[in-house]
Amino acid sequence: MHMPHQLTANVKLLQKIAIVRHNQAGQPEVLVLQRSDAASSRPGAWDLPGGNSEWPETAVSQANLHLRDVSRELQEETGLQLDENELNLSKITHLSTYFAADKQIYTVIVGWMVDFTNTDQAEIQLSAEHQRFAWVTQDQLARYDFGGAAGSFVLEMIAQAFVSFS
Repeated sequence: MHMPHQLTANVKLLQKIAIVRHNQAGQPEVLVLQRSDAASSRPGAWDLPGGNSEWPETAVSQANLHLRDVSRELQEETGLQLDENELNLSKITHLSTYFAADKQIYTVIVGWMVDFTNTDQAEIQLSAEHQRFAWVTQDQLARYDFGGAAGSFVLEMIAQAFVSFS
């Protein structure tokens, strides 16, 4: 049984990626996306690119499918290209779990951090899942609503990305 945006009926792997770069003033900044007002969770809140892993449609010989998933999500949501080989254990900045008792769904949450300072990237191209984007410094984070307690894990990922990036 295929569950959209879930690995099984009771398990999800949610991956988010903090894209960081230095701005013209030399300060680190992270790319954040504002979720669509029609989003099923945290509508209108700010977020990091990423999403839930799904079972592949066809047989795939690659062992690290989660790396392909996170690079695919980044490309779909921002237009940015990321070589999945750039992702290794040193790029993981967050690992947590969440159990939604009402839905009986266990979620494993992984946060990644990638330095885009020295890449020649195209302009951000948003998908229909998001309505705006911003590059924010650590000092500007308080101005953005990440969805309250439900989005606190996103803020934790961003804070850890700033620590890892400096």
